[in-house]
This record gives sequence, structure tokens and C-alpha cells, in this order.
Amino acid sequence: MIQKQIEKRALIVSTFANFIIAGAGFWAYQSTGLQALFLDFFFSLIAFISLIFAIIISNFSHKKTKTYPDGLFFLEPLYAILKSLLVIVLLVTSVWTTFRSALAYFFDGTGSVMNLGPILPYTSLMVILCFGLGIFNHLQNKKINRVSVILNAESKSNLIDGVQSLGIGIAVLILLTIDINGPLGFLHYTGDFFITAILSMLSIKEPIKILISSFIELSKGTTKDLRIKKMIDQTMKTNFGSFASQLRYEIYKTGTSIRIEIVLTEPLLNQKILAARDKIQEVLTKTYENVTVRFQF
Repeated sequence: MIQKQIEKRALIVSTFANFIIAGAGFWAYQSTGLQALFLDFFFSLIAFISLIFAIIISNFSHKKTKTYPDGLFFLEPLYAILKSLLVIVLLVTSVWTTFRSALAYFFDGTGSVMNLGPILPYTSLMVILCFGLGIFNHLQNKKINRVSVILNAESKSNLIDGVQSLGIGIAVLILLTIDINGPLGFLHYTGDFFITAILSMLSIKEPIKILISSFIELSKGTTKDLRIKKMIDQTMKTNFGSFASQLRYEIYKTGTSIRIEIVLTEPLLNQKILAARDKIQEVLTKTYENVTVRFQF
């Protein structure tokens, strides 16, 4: 199970990296009290904790049981769904919290000046770590033909974390140029809300996409991955020849497992067709380790 080994190694590296990132985020939040940095910290903390579960899932998802004879691959999209939901809730909650603080300043004049001191060194380090980790996970997933929904979710999560840190750093640079007594001075009191809101709007797209695609996998819908469909279509044509046009087949992907259901409208199951089916499975297994090709009547 080479693909699973690559996935597991990548997740272990990500776990240690996210532990460091979360620790740095907690220090920065404690030093400044900014909700935007709490969002950054909590995002990394979620990544760290969820990665522990991801490693466990990666170890067991390929195992087969009497109840699940095809394996426990459904745990992989289930993990991605739960993590995506958690991220979406976190983004929405952070925006709401900072929005209430901004309202309090505009209506009651209550609020405190943002402490910008340690933010720039922190965000510079986080941008390097998060983008580096995101690229690492993307490349590891690419090694296994991008079949891992877990590594895909982690890569997107790392990039979102990096974008958040970069956004905070840019916002702080802008605030440093604004006179607190000038017409835009209110941003020194309410900038936390605007930073958090902008970062959340930029970040929420990816978890929603992962949520939708993972739900399709978990509910056993046909795959929407054009790259996988293209390769399988070509393999079918190569091995079934002109007969391929008479076949109807559906492609299902659940985590790192791919299942092809070939529908035969009449009993054409002969030795030649069986040999073609076996050849298709053999060819695809070189790219995707967990492939099953079945006939339906």
C-alpha cells in the first residue's frame, strides 16, 4: 500500500508542523488579544487535532470487515466533511464576534487600540510555514495521483491558514501608516473586524468546495473529478475497443477507493470481456491502488 504510506508520512510531518504553528499562534493571540489572530491560532489548532484523527483514519480506511467488505474508505470523506464544517463554523463565529466589537465602538465608543507590536514577525514566519506545508501536502498528493481526499483537505487548509496570516500582515502594514487621530483612525479600534471579515470571505470558498465534493463521495455519487474520468475513459476505450461505445459505466470514488460499475444491457459476459475487465483493473491499479471493476446486468 505505497499510496497509504506516502499519505501517512505526509500527515505525520503535517502534525508536527501544525503543532509548532498552533503554538506560535497562541503566543501571538495572547500577546495582542486580536480576534483575527485567535482565528489564525484556532485554525491551526483544529488542523493539529484533526491530523491525529487523519493518521488513524489513513491507517484503517483500507481494512475490510464483514460489515464493510469493500473497506472503510468512507471514513476519508467523512473526515473531510467534518473538518470543512468546523472551519466554516469557525469563520462565521469569528466574523460575528468581531462584528459585535466593532458595533460597540461605533455606537458606544467603547473599544481599545489594537496591539500591533509582535504581529509582523509572527505573520512572516506563519506565511513561510503554512504555504510551505500546503505545497508539501499538494506534492505528496500529486505523487499518488491526487487521489487522497485527506491530503487535499490538508493542503487547502494550509493554504487558507497562510492566506490568513498574509492578510493579517498586510493589514497591519496598512494600519501602521494610518494616523490614529486622522479620519481613518477608527480602524485602529475596529480593524480586527475588517481584517477577520475579509480573511473569512477569502477563505470560505475552499472548505465549501471540499464539503460538497466529500459529501458526493460519502453519499456514493458518481465522481466529478474530470482527471480521473478522462483516464478511465481512455483505459476503457483501449481495452474494449469499439465495444466500449456500447457500454454504460459509472465511476465512483470514496476516499482513495475507486469503483467502476460496468452495466451490460444483455448477457454478453464472455471470456474476452472478462479478460478486458481484468486488464482494465490491472492498468488502473498502477495509478490508483484501490480500484475495483464490476459488471452489472
